[in-house]
Amino acid sequence: MTRGDLWEWMNAQPRRAAASLTGKDIPTRPGVYAWYREAEPVYSGRALGGDGLHGRIWKNHLKTGNDLSRSSFRRNVCEHLGIAPTSKTTVRPTLMTAADVELVNRWIRGCHVAWIECQSAAEAEALERELHAEWMPPLSRK
Repeated sequence: MTRGDLWEWMNAQPRRAAASLTGKDIPTRPGVYAWYREAEPVYSGRALGGDGLHGRIWKNHLKTGNDLSRSSFRRNVCEHLGIAPTSKTTVRPTLMTAADVELVNRWIRGCHVAWIECQSAAEAEALERELHAEWMPPLSRK
């Protein structure tokens, strides 16, 4: 399956280096987001909760603690790097070694992230579904 119009829209959004993001850089509206590595999208998701994109990107995906269970992106990176399968990291709380978590965090800090803000959680959910219908990034599949 190839990327279509919605992925062209997502790929045209400003990309921010994960290593230089601060919490105040990320909006609190609902939305969809994509993580990029070497200019290619590797993961995409949606932010529906009260903290919107800020809560999902900042609090869950950029969180640096030893518990990976609240971030499918961090869990999938962990598995991608061969550290632990997602079947182990979905258990709450996941307690990984500091060295293993640092490998995951370093890989994520080497990424860029882009997002599209939405008017509502329902709109974000529909947009994510449509993006994934066009094309699914490799780390979103797990």
